[in-house]
Amino acid sequence: MNASYLKHFNIIYKNALFDFTNQIISEPQWQNLLERARQTELPQAIQQLQTGSIQNTTEQRQVLHTTLRALPNQPSAAMTAHVEEAVAVRTQMRQFVAKLHAGQILGVTGKPIRSIVNIGVGGSNLGSSMVTEALARYKKTDIKIFFVANIDADDLNEVLQQINAEETLFLITSKTFATFETIQNAYAAQHWLEQKLQQERKNIIAHHFVGITAESQKAIAFGIPSDHIFKFWDWVGGRFSLWSAVGLPIAIAIGMDRFEVLLAGARAMDEHFFSAPLASNIPVLMGLIGIWNIEDNHAAGLSIAPYCHGLRSFPAYLQQLEMESNGKGVDIDGNPISYRTAQAVFGSVGSNGQHAYFQMLHQGNRQIPTDFIAIAEDPHVFAGHQDQLLANCFAQSAALAEGRQYPTEPHKTCLGGQRSTMIILPKQDPFYIGLLLAAYEHKIFVQAHLWRINAFDQWGVELGKSLAHYILPILKGEQQDTSLDDVTRNRIEFVKKIRNTD
Repeated sequence: MNASYLKHFNIIYKNALFDFTNQIISEPQWQNLLERARQTELPQAIQQLQTGSIQNTTEQRQVLHTTLRALPNQPSAAMTAHVEEAVAVRTQMRQFVAKLHAGQILGVTGKPIRSIVNIGVGGSNLGSSMVTEALARYKKTDIKIFFVANIDADDLNEVLQQINAEETLFLITSKTFATFETIQNAYAAQHWLEQKLQQERKNIIAHHFVGITAESQKAIAFGIPSDHIFKFWDWVGGRFSLWSAVGLPIAIAIGMDRFEVLLAGARAMDEHFFSAPLASNIPVLMGLIGIWNIEDNHAAGLSIAPYCHGLRSFPAYLQQLEMESNGKGVDIDGNPISYRTAQAVFGSVGSNGQHAYFQMLHQGNRQIPTDFIAIAEDPHVFAGHQDQLLANCFAQSAALAEGRQYPTEPHKTCLGGQRSTMIILPKQDPFYIGLLLAAYEHKIFVQAHLWRINAFDQWGVELGKSLAHYILPILKGEQQDTSLDDVTRNRIEFVKKIRNTD
């Protein structure tokens, strides 16, 4: 590696290593990035996030997800009030989880609840599902937990085949309590329970459904009793919401004490982000280096490679966090953007990915940086496994950076120069998972600020939803087509023809 590049470009915080050495960045390049951050007043923006002054301007909402894991006595009275709201909901969660674990929450036939099915999509599913997987070794209950997101009936049906209707509780997780896929699945679950239990709808909803939403009245209208409704707020973006009642499946799985430790890990990263100088601020480094890779190195994407089975869903979680937040084509003033913003995020468990898409990283002709995530702790489940896992992780990062030259056999040559970050957590525990996730959240904020975009709306997602609502009655034959485009009209006609043939 060229001697002009920075060496030992890493930060250790709370015994976690964030190592950027293999990003292959020079001192002048790094200083230019820091100066750009100063000129765009990034320190002031970070302070505004801390005090609750950042706004989601297109939806007229505050951006206060950090209050979900904050302690009282925040820098502003408004923040303190929201922290108290979050603490009150966590108290409700604690009481609920304790009763559930004690077998005191009963189904309509009097049997204790032994299965939980979270029905939600996007931010109401990805975060809580991913963290529940990541912390599976800390599970303190034999209650089974399932997640259903897809409107494809097979998703729900596969879960229903594994559970006992008398002993199942459905968590309906939706900020608006109107999300198309979620409500459709909720009604399907309700009908399934009615068929299995032969009870009135009112009794089934009262005993087998919980609402997690910002629209409590809609949950009540569905039939869910108020003491089974857990509130979160419109100042919590869905992809930033696992720290709220949306994380109830996590709390059920690992217990409320460990859920609080998860919040403490995120809070520790918040404190670092709000106070550390730019040059030694972990999310700032992650954000600035990401911008540099996108703009200067024309990165074609970002590979996420956790060498950790528990984090197997982490790439999918980051897809939403990064691409839904920063995949924008206009700036905060509504002007078209001529520069690149978010990149395509993809990946898999690293030990699998190195036998698949890593080939392109090593010998392809595109720059695709990688974030490696590893765990130092050896769980001692099977002798030698963790060391072999880490050896592969470190080897892949080194090989991507250094390459290999075969002058007489060019098909074996790997040019090197592929950039990567290495994150090593001491343990795969609630504190460090919280620390890791908050670092990526703040990375998103840094990049959005420098690109002058709103990271907290998702109008592109809303467009698809609105069109689906228009198309559905036409597809079902309940309404005539009036203004559909020709391509969509032809596809609908094809489906109708196939169905009539069958």
